[in-house]
Amino acid sequence: MADTSEKVLERLKNDLPSRYDVSTGSYTYDIEKVHAEEFHNAYDLVENKERQFSIATATGIYLDRLVADFGVMRKDAVSAEGYVTIRGDTGAAVHVGDKVAAGNVIFSIQTYATINDAGGVTVPVVCDMPGATGNVAAGAINRFPVTLPNILSVTNAEPTSGGADEETDSELRERFSEYVSRPITSGNKWQYIAWAKEVSGVGDAKCQPLWNGNGTVKVIVVDTDMKPASETLLNRVREYIKQQHPIGAEVTVTAATALQINIACHVISDSDATESIKNNVTNYLKSVSFKAGYVSYAKIGEAILHSDSVIDYEDLRVNGGNENIPVLETESAVLGGVEIDRD
Repeated sequence: MADTSEKVLERLKNDLPSRYDVSTGSYTYDIEKVHAEEFHNAYDLVENKERQFSIATATGIYLDRLVADFGVMRKDAVSAEGYVTIRGDTGAAVHVGDKVAAGNVIFSIQTYATINDAGGVTVPVVCDMPGATGNVAAGAINRFPVTLPNILSVTNAEPTSGGADEETDSELRERFSEYVSRPITSGNKWQYIAWAKEVSGVGDAKCQPLWNGNGTVKVIVVDTDMKPASETLLNRVREYIKQQHPIGAEVTVTAATALQINIACHVISDSDATESIKNNVTNYLKSVSFKAGYVSYAKIGEAILHSDSVIDYEDLRVNGGNENIPVLETESAVLGGVEIDRD
């Protein structure tokens, strides 16, 4: 840690001949204080630059440059995709680039289409803003930012999916650490995992070599929330691995199977703690999902106890019991039903 400006000032004052008045408020003191501030800033800048030379401490573009020397690139943000059903007068048209929206999240229509005799048409859309904010729930897309002639309504029957934020520094460091610590050679299992995790939106992946005989490989994928990957994301992974894997390999890319974790308990709390409990348990499941071989009954209790306004809890049941829940290699633990009653 660089010296503070006060320490620098003391050194400067001590280096001056005794005939100079260096008491607070004197002319010499004021001049030296200004220099001390600038020296401190310079030392701090040098210290910060030194941190950018190590992958363990580098950030931003400095981290990008360091890992790029090993062929590892930060994953960009990608836009969510989905389908909307538009209703209106028969023959009315929607064009490529026309906009629909879920609140302030804007989507662009990807194909030209006309309303059929039944009064509707389904078209693909892509979110204008890359990132996870484009993953909206079913029914969330319900308006037109700009009115379209003879078009009456819009909705999405299914959630949009595949949107992912840019890879963070910590996520990039973790992926780089895996890259250099695992023996990636000639299309072995670690290479398939690395290929899958290079795709934006992938949170983790597993590989089952020879899963269906010689030459077969299965890659199992979860998204950045450690939930089973959407079909949009799976297609991106399939296309990317198709360009990378050895000739002759038969590769299957599939999503993990969701293992619902249902919890019920009685809590003593000052107010309704349900949402806080959901958030804490979800964060715990995200930290172990697709990594550990079980969901810890005790850790779920700890997540509940650390929730806002919770004083204590009792009679906790996880999937109807009070034991750890085994998680298979192909499963991803996700929060299911939550039943909380309180005093």
